[in-house]
Amino acid sequence: MKLTNDTVLQRNPEIISSKIDDEVVMMSIEEGKYFGLDPIGSIIWELLDEPQSLEQILPILMQEFDVTEAQCEKDCMTFILDMIDKKTLISH
Repeated sequence: MKLTNDTVLQRNPEIISSKIDDEVVMMSIEEGKYFGLDPIGSIIWELLDEPQSLEQILPILMQEFDVTEAQCEKDCMTFILDMIDKKTLISH
């Protein structure tokens, strides 16, 4: 899958999620699997409460964490592709 900064991302509506402290736990009823997100993944999940592009969420993450734009984009792309592969995120 080709992911660009203007690809719109959204949560899979079939995923049930709950925030516990600063982490998110998710369950895919369809897949019968549980997933846990670390604090950074949890922030991305929260930012995608409404469909957004990577271009929209990168500046927010860069303000939150001391990271270069290139590193932030690389890490986000890796995370998002993994989430798409696990069917927890949908891309348009």
